[in-house]
Amino acid sequence: MGALHQGHLDLVKTSMAENDYTIVSIFVNPRQFNNKEDFEKYPVDEKGDIHLLADIGCDALFIPSYTEVYPENSKPFKMDLGNLDKVLEGAERPGHFEGVVQVVYRFFELINPDIAYFGMKDFQQCMVINVMRKAYFPKIKLKFCPITRETSGLAMSSRNVRLSKEGRENAANIFKALNTVKNLSQHIEAQDAIKYGKYLLKNKGIDVQYLSLANADSLVLSGKWQKSGKNALLVAASVEGVRLIDNVVF
Repeated sequence: MGALHQGHLDLVKTSMAENDYTIVSIFVNPRQFNNKEDFEKYPVDEKGDIHLLADIGCDALFIPSYTEVYPENSKPFKMDLGNLDKVLEGAERPGHFEGVVQVVYRFFELINPDIAYFGMKDFQQCMVINVMRKAYFPKIKLKFCPITRETSGLAMSSRNVRLSKEGRENAANIFKALNTVKNLSQHIEAQDAIKYGKYLLKNKGIDVQYLSLANADSLVLSGKWQKSGKNALLVAASVEGVRLIDNVVF
């Protein structure tokens, strides 16, 4: 959605290294914002984005208008996502994933890529897009790339520009708390570890919307560590009124 940072550029560079031709789309999708104020405050830097992409040699940039993405009288694309849009981000942001599915469906229609690259910071979004891809675009491959972090550990996000220097330093505690909970998985029950992780964040003045454990393959929430599969610890929290998400998978 623009306001590009190093995490976005890492995705582009990965695609450029693995393919003959790379196209980047930038479109701040109003349909995935359940909060009008959040949409209005979302950072936009079109000129800066163009320069960053030109500097790394990206082949093409597609910046469509609203009516190009959503033509007048077109019917919104909808699909059953099972439980994926009812937990975590789906529960906190009603309608969010419906908007995500609509816009990615349209970009897959318009661009028809061989491979599409997404960052793992939006872990649940990656799972949602994969469900849609399997159902409607089975020939398109998806590649999910690791989270790019600042030196403090804070997950890179376009929203980080809205944080003060102090806020950015404090927000680094989100990743620290996730790692603490992960390390406690070897020693105590999941519910106790998560409770302690929430305490650490709240003690830093960070507003926690959720800190949850789920099966990394199904996103089914769990109160116990996965012994035979992968665990996903997912968090949404606010610092200085800026909502941030992060996750660790192990």
